[in-house]
Amino acid sequence: MMNLRQKKLWLLPVLTLLLLVADAMLLGRDGAIHVDGAGEPFPAFRTETLDGRSITDEIFSEKTTAVCVWTVRDADMSRAALQKLSKTLTDLPENAQCVGVVGDLKTEDSTEKRAAAKKIAADCPASFPHLLINDDFTPFLTKLRSAPTVVFVDGAGRLVGQPVVGDEPELVRKELFRLLEKDSPRSLALKKIQKALF
Repeated sequence: MMNLRQKKLWLLPVLTLLLLVADAMLLGRDGAIHVDGAGEPFPAFRTETLDGRSITDEIFSEKTTAVCVWTVRDADMSRAALQKLSKTLTDLPENAQCVGVVGDLKTEDSTEKRAAAKKIAADCPASFPHLLINDDFTPFLTKLRSAPTVVFVDGAGRLVGQPVVGDEPELVRKELFRLLEKDSPRSLALKKIQKALF
């Protein structure tokens, strides 16, 4: 008969094996989590912001953008996530920005729903544009499983990096600055040197 200590020691290799199998399923050869859609273009769109301004996908031109998809339906969660995100991203360089997408507010929705979304956005310390959705966003939104989710779009309008699901502002900041460093002149020069040496 095994005592409790022996049972725990027997479980350790089994749990380790299960974790290794899960790790192999989630991670690619390079150890990074791969997400379908990385490198794909963000859909072209023409829509309006919460305050009624017309806007297109040109907003992504020449900047790395953190795109935060949030919903009116989950008002408290969205408000908290947007507040933390705007506080965390207060010192963005000129080549970076944040944009919100209200994932459940269409341009033709009621004024009451739009007013509720405006109240959520107004409670955030930093102001950035919040886009209303239409059919142009369908190819992108169907890939998301929950909100809030932050994805990253490069200056050419392509999805890049790893999305951050949930209320994780520090992870958003870390990934955004990693992407900015990846394309910096210093980083590109280092890549050229490494390529020449190896």
